[in-house]
Amino acid sequence: MKQVENFVVIVILGILITACNQKHTIEGNISGLGNDTILVEYAPVAGFYRIDEPYTDTIFASNGEFVYNIPTNEPTLLFMFPKKGEFKRKGGHFYRPMQKYMILLAKPEDRIKISGQVKEYYLEYVAVGTTFNEQYSQVRKSYIEQTSEAAKIELQIDTLNPKKENAELRNELFRKRNEVFDIAKAAQLEYIKNNWDKELSAYFLTRQRLDTLAKYYDYLDAGLKEGIFKEMLENQYLRYQKYTKTKEAEQNIVEGKVAPDFKLKSLDGTDISLNSVNSQYVVIDFWGSWCGWCIKGFPKMKEYYKKYKNEIEIIGIACNDTEEKWRKSIQENELPWLQVINDEDIQKDVAVTYGIKGYPTKFILDKEKKIVAKFIGETDDFYKKLDELIEK
Repeated sequence: MKQVENFVVIVILGILITACNQKHTIEGNISGLGNDTILVEYAPVAGFYRIDEPYTDTIFASNGEFVYNIPTNEPTLLFMFPKKGEFKRKGGHFYRPMQKYMILLAKPEDRIKISGQVKEYYLEYVAVGTTFNEQYSQVRKSYIEQTSEAAKIELQIDTLNPKKENAELRNELFRKRNEVFDIAKAAQLEYIKNNWDKELSAYFLTRQRLDTLAKYYDYLDAGLKEGIFKEMLENQYLRYQKYTKTKEAEQNIVEGKVAPDFKLKSLDGTDISLNSVNSQYVVIDFWGSWCGWCIKGFPKMKEYYKKYKNEIEIIGIACNDTEEKWRKSIQENELPWLQVINDEDIQKDVAVTYGIKGYPTKFILDKEKKIVAKFIGETDDFYKKLDELIEK
């Protein structure tokens, strides 16, 4: 019995010693940070473009020192911002310049150390412990002081009164700000071109413009395309393909042409096709539960649907939505017309087929399914057109 007790004591001591020696995923020491709150946004790399919003957390720095352990068991992207780095806008809201974020890739087994200094318009830091973070902080160092000009410009734009004649100056400042942003993209692209086999290149490529990503995607090492950034790369490449097809479709979906037929799932799981809907006029409404202007327009749409129910049928096509949010929004807004949810497969995506670039977008079709009119955004012109067509 005594031997068992001794064994238990040894095991417990071993656990305590291991716990004391265990290092945190991230340890930081930032000069000038003092005692401050650090806001953390994070997302697993594999689900980076699939979640609606990043997860959030808060940590506290004492005399510039802080520690953090990632709350996931998979590679995670973290965006860490010191609260004192915020600027207060004229309207009372806070502005957090990207130049003051610490951006890190952390895996459960990683041990990352950050050192740096808070500057007025940017945060200077170096991260060591993993190749990705070391390389990222070195590339960032090459442009961060220059790109901090974007923060100055943003604050200058904020001082302008939109009601006064500042349009020319405002546009010039927007142009300068974009030029500053391009400095970072150019430095990152230069890194990509010289490092086709590095994880950091895969990440940088997902942050480039879609046409740039498409141009260089095939140059990446095959292993990277199957690595931790696989889903991010594929998501952005798919966005590029959809963007290209949308631009092509936009040229063909014009007034006087027959609207393309489609077949999508309805609320009860059955298929509804455009050509199966018989009405004097058919309205196709491209919307989403996430779209504030779409939701704002529903009361008037319901009013007009009731007014012209014998002359029109509406097909609502929910885009970029989950089935759960789609169903919930229909129920909450008590939408009485036909509802279907878009298929995100590029070959079946009706938003791509119809060249949709903004939400809501509405089409009015005649009995033969020819396009009578198209309306982008929530506008009274749509309702005036219905009145004109039906009451003439």
